[in-house]
Amino acid sequence: MQRRKQWTKGTQNLEYQTERLQKKLEQNIPIIWTKHLDDREIMRNISSLQSAEALKNGYCIWYNQTSEPQYGSVEKWIWLGYAKTGPKTYKPLHLVLSYSKDSDRIIVLTVYDPSVLYWMWNKTFEKRICWHKEHPIIEA
Repeated sequence: MQRRKQWTKGTQNLEYQTERLQKKLEQNIPIIWTKHLDDREIMRNISSLQSAEALKNGYCIWYNQTSEPQYGSVEKWIWLGYAKTGPKTYKPLHLVLSYSKDSDRIIVLTVYDPSVLYWMWNKTFEKRICWHKEHPIIEA
């Protein structure tokens, strides 16, 4: 129940959060692509070009701001974008992004294809609908 409340709280003012992050991207703030992201791209068969494309054309589906002693105020977004996989074929990607005013850079923490976790998301992959810790096995 607490995870659902946290998600709901983070889905307020999404258009505003999308505009804020898009402005930061337009200002050419440095983007850090983490080693963790690189590892997950390989593991999940997502190319770095697909991640970059999803970042460029995406929008915010969740936002949270916390205060961390080491970094000060830290903002996090879950960003939904689409990557081309073939002619007229696209796949959704969720990127988890972080920003700290102290470092003035956007950090791309991880990326995943939410359609693999189809039971957790609505049909557009914008809203989380399942909160179970254990997930059903996906049949290949």
